[in-house]
Amino acid sequence: MLLRPTSAIGVMIAAATCCEISTAMAFSLKSFSTDASTSRNMHQYRSTSIEQAVDFDIKQEDEQQQQHVHVLDQDYNCDRRRRDILAAFTSSIISLSAGAPALAAATESDNFEAPMNGLTRQIRTGVVKGAQVIDKLDSRWERLSDDFGLGDKRNQPKRNVIDAGGNERTKKIVQSQSSIGSIVIDKVLAADLLKQCDETFLTCLQTKNIVTISPESLLRQINDTTNLLRKSFFKASSDPANAQEEFNFNCYVHFRVYNEILVKEKVYFPLFKRDFEASVGKLLLKSALKEQPSLLQDLASETTTLGERLANALMASDAAATLLQNKGIIDSWERSIPPDDDIEDWTTTSKPTSTDNFYVSSDLEYSLALNGDVTLNSQLLLQELGYRLYPSFGRWLVHEAVLQCFGIEDRVKVNMDDYYMDTSYNSNPDLFEVKQVLLNIVLERD
Repeated sequence: MLLRPTSAIGVMIAAATCCEISTAMAFSLKSFSTDASTSRNMHQYRSTSIEQAVDFDIKQEDEQQQQHVHVLDQDYNCDRRRRDILAAFTSSIISLSAGAPALAAATESDNFEAPMNGLTRQIRTGVVKGAQVIDKLDSRWERLSDDFGLGDKRNQPKRNVIDAGGNERTKKIVQSQSSIGSIVIDKVLAADLLKQCDETFLTCLQTKNIVTISPESLLRQINDTTNLLRKSFFKASSDPANAQEEFNFNCYVHFRVYNEILVKEKVYFPLFKRDFEASVGKLLLKSALKEQPSLLQDLASETTTLGERLANALMASDAAATLLQNKGIIDSWERSIPPDDDIEDWTTTSKPTSTDNFYVSSDLEYSLALNGDVTLNSQLLLQELGYRLYPSFGRWLVHEAVLQCFGIEDRVKVNMDDYYMDTSYNSNPDLFEVKQVLLNIVLERD
């Protein structure tokens, strides 16, 4: 195995430093033994000649001072020679590496602290560069293993994203039933979704006292953007776009026009986004209850306990995802089952009262994965352009469905974040392909 020059230089410098330390310890021991020997001789002479003690002490002290000065001079000369040898040795080694001239010049001074800083920096640089080389080799080996399918673990079926991480509590999931054949998107529902978005957008603008955008003006901008982007959006192919691709393109055009208008009119975006998403979610839930009341019938039922309302909320998540699957918006879905301990803690936490000095809120978290959302491309393109208003119909519908299961007295807040996942593992980032929208749902009790 070949060693990097910087690593070898670091080893040699460390050895030189150890030699310097050993030499310094040896000279210190020599000076200590010399002083001890002189002291013993003086004590013996005093015991034999008491009468001449005073005169001899004065004479011996003078000799001792001269001898001590001689020892100090000898130690100083040796220490200086030692510094010169180490500086020359360090300069010759460091000059072999890149960027060494400036560091070698620093070692020529009499101050020994300068090369020590350089040595430390050089050793650290060698360690970091060595770690970078190892990381590059490891990533290349991972790519090679992925390309050729090396290893038994890689040939096993892929694990679901929800239960990744080895957490035993989150491996229980509820998933949709496998559909027979491909599900075609409902064109009537697709057109109704875009119509509701247009109407809600204009209504929210009016609440912000923006009356310059009329329905005719909005429709004209949408048509102009459609004619401008159609050729570049669809790849050159003899086959016409299917219903799913058309709906994805229409969503991209509509929401791009929405964002451009918001930027032009300088609308305060956080508040507008919250009102827009809540309004569209309520319209989606109303349409779902009107068209298929059996899917969400438990939402209107009155329950007596918080645990039953929580069970209805989990069922509402499944029902909303099933509706999206039946209408061709998504291909399939999967939901994690919250642990029993978390459910018990969340439902048994007492409400805060006016006499409570300390209260800890309880949160319940679970995930809902929407596979094969037909609007994935439009969502990603809009966010890559820097826009934060994008067509997330699944998130809006599930949010409103879960929220309607709780009353005002429950003091429950529903927080939901969406993440884009690739369900198949590959170490090559160029092969990353979004296939799933993972909704992280958190139920908070105030």
